[in-house]
Amino acid sequence: MSRRHSIPHVLGLLMFTAGAVSCGTDEAVPAALPLPPPSNAVSALSSNEVCVEVFHWAKSRQLCKPRGSDIAALLTEFKPIQEAMCNTFTDAGIRSDCFARPPYVFVPKGSSTAPGDWVAGVNELQHYFRTSVNASTAIYERSLEKLDDIGEEMVGPSQSELDRRRKSVTNSRAHLGDALKARADADRGVAVAELGTQRETLEAYRATFNAYQSAVQALEPQVTALFNSFVTYRDGEAAVFAQLQDIAQRASTSTLAQVAPLQMELVALSRAESQAPQQLWLDARRMVHTLSQLHVEHSRKMDPYAPFLAQHNIPRVNLTERSGAILNSVTSYTDARYARVADAVKKLLASLSERQGALVTSQANASTRQTLANAAMLTASETFLANANTRTTALWQMPPKSTKLKLFFLAGKHVDFESILQLEPLCLHVSPTSTAWMETGCIALRRQFTSARNYVNTTLPNMVRLNVTQMRRAGVSETLLADVETHLANANLRQAVLSHDAALRASDL
Repeated sequence: MSRRHSIPHVLGLLMFTAGAVSCGTDEAVPAALPLPPPSNAVSALSSNEVCVEVFHWAKSRQLCKPRGSDIAALLTEFKPIQEAMCNTFTDAGIRSDCFARPPYVFVPKGSSTAPGDWVAGVNELQHYFRTSVNASTAIYERSLEKLDDIGEEMVGPSQSELDRRRKSVTNSRAHLGDALKARADADRGVAVAELGTQRETLEAYRATFNAYQSAVQALEPQVTALFNSFVTYRDGEAAVFAQLQDIAQRASTSTLAQVAPLQMELVALSRAESQAPQQLWLDARRMVHTLSQLHVEHSRKMDPYAPFLAQHNIPRVNLTERSGAILNSVTSYTDARYARVADAVKKLLASLSERQGALVTSQANASTRQTLANAAMLTASETFLANANTRTTALWQMPPKSTKLKLFFLAGKHVDFESILQLEPLCLHVSPTSTAWMETGCIALRRQFTSARNYVNTTLPNMVRLNVTQMRRAGVSETLLADVETHLANANLRQAVLSHDAALRASDL
């Protein structure tokens, strides 16, 4: 059931439990930002209160008043409380998001056996939002989502009773089938009844298998498109290594003025190779997960037919196995190619750094300084500075968010910070008497190196862990989340952020 229709359903169940006629709401609730799970503080509150709360990046603030209090005044009184919380964030982007985050208003959970008082409080709250000219639509939408979560907790006993009644109906149907078989035995004999049972079982098995086959076939165009994208990516490997070979040959005869541009060219190539397979890897992992879940569900549906399949020697078929193996090979290739290119880039950067140091030592004389002062060096200085400024400006920009959980995708930021750290060796041998044209750009870059290392070593892993916790609360596949945690435990941050983004994309499906 979607969130758009879940609130009327939950309130309807509560009304049924309380003996009421209707839930008193006919408005659809659009998808909104995820709310935090109910805390101990919320559960200790009374349904005789009305509360306002905001939750942002593991911090929350709450203010409650007796039911009947003016909600507009409650929101006005809460505003400085939210602002005080937001000011505790040091990151400007997060602080700005916090100020923009709408709070939600709710009536704390009441009794599940007699929920009429809680429903009355909800109606009072909705009356304010429907009749007040100045009521915020964003706060209303967030409040409805929170009330939906509370309602889901309260309808547990009612839902259990509905499930019990459904089970009773199912059992009655099963007994009806037994009675019909008994009549067949009496009228036409045991053999005829057994044949009828087998035919029924075979038809049911065929229908289940055909549904599985149709679902797999529906995914074939996506698998084919993914494989074609992989072939194009794979066929480009020779060109990448040819480019690396060309840079290596030019580096072997480079002058001091040519070393840094070669380093920049190498870093740019490394960045492009880091970004190129990301979408392919994410799409392949998503499809592997989809196929795996499809087969697991089919296997569960096949379990009741196990005796019949064994009796007639009918094998269980896995229609997803071949596609899954191909897609796993795709991700393995992208990982292996990334490692090969990264290793080659690392060695070439080290060689260029050594050559730069040697050329600085041998050419740092008056003639060299005069050469560095010419117009070509001035142009190179301006280009290098512009590149450095562009990279540092983009480095701290917020990444895109997922649609449903509103969590950041992190693989792109890992590439940004990884590539900025690759520039550090370029600035090690810069001085006013050698590569002076790089000095201004390196000043801008040096300010970022320590922060970038801290981000890669501490901030990014912590963000991944926090997001995994929130995705687990939201019901994202435990298999995908365990994959993320395994890579984190093995200190493989690149694979961790890729797996993190794959899980986050799955939450949007």
